[in-house]
Amino acid sequence: MPSGPVGRLRCRRKLGRVTELTRAHERLREELADGGITLPGSPDEVDLLLTELEHAWRPPVFENRSLTYGSFVLPGERSLIKIDNLVELLDLDMPIDQARRFSDGRSSFVVRRADGTTQLACFRRTIQYEADLVEIEQATGAAIVQRTVMGVSRAFTPTGVVEWNGHRWRHRPSAQVYLPSVRTAVPEAPRALLQGLLDLAVHWLSPARIGATFLLDLDPRDHDDHGLDVSAALPSPSLSVLERHHYPALFAVLAQTDLAALVAANGDVGMLGVGLRSSVASESAIHLEAGMRHRSAARYTWDHEHTVAFVVSEDGPVTLFRHGNPIAVCLGIPD
Repeated sequence: MPSGPVGRLRCRRKLGRVTELTRAHERLREELADGGITLPGSPDEVDLLLTELEHAWRPPVFENRSLTYGSFVLPGERSLIKIDNLVELLDLDMPIDQARRFSDGRSSFVVRRADGTTQLACFRRTIQYEADLVEIEQATGAAIVQRTVMGVSRAFTPTGVVEWNGHRWRHRPSAQVYLPSVRTAVPEAPRALLQGLLDLAVHWLSPARIGATFLLDLDPRDHDDHGLDVSAALPSPSLSVLERHHYPALFAVLAQTDLAALVAANGDVGMLGVGLRSSVASESAIHLEAGMRHRSAARYTWDHEHTVAFVVSEDGPVTLFRHGNPIAVCLGIPD
């Protein structure tokens, strides 16, 4: 195949359309590989994903503004039909550089396929949050690329989020990836309950660097308030970690509330801003080289054997404590 313009390495032809890869795309592929990151899909789909991620990472500048952006790369015969009550699809019979102008990465996204077809997905509500895009990726199988209003470039894949941290590309596993090991560590908790707590911790609080502690009481019959300081606690309305539409309210209050939040075995959120007291025995038994939030959670779960603590660090990682010990660590967004 004859060479193209300067800087262009190769291209793939598919049904009369061309996916052109430049040296910038190949450098991006190498940088991802250096970070141990492999993009999913067929060779053609990976090429498309590289072009979209490169565009989001280094977008064109218009009137001194780097614009937001978003796109879907749909594999095989997958479609967005599963979310058709949320989205309208419009055909785009134009070059990709023109099609991209209609995408804001919040409510409108370019949809690309390896066969060369391009559409515009217009969502009936904003889906800019990480948790929204993780949910859509899991429902559709699409790889989703986004450049946020804060200039963060990222791609959502079946195994997690690929993100540029300002220095290098990194991969953050999704809550779904951690769920099997957490279920093994807490077998008596319902799957939906653990999934809800992980989604809230991993995809809402961790990316926003909001520290929090959830106390999950697995046997309320044995519960007492001996280790709880509720003097400054905030009562919660009827919010539940099983209801995704409650997450924005929980996110908002946890961003303004310190200490712990109580979660019942049925998912209901009780009081927030609860202080944790520890016994002399737990203070002697637990010597954790970590912050106060982690030490308090570890000591409380040592004193209360039917309680599991989900601790979200302001640095990103999520740690589960039971019987005073960390039983699972979900990686967040390290520097």
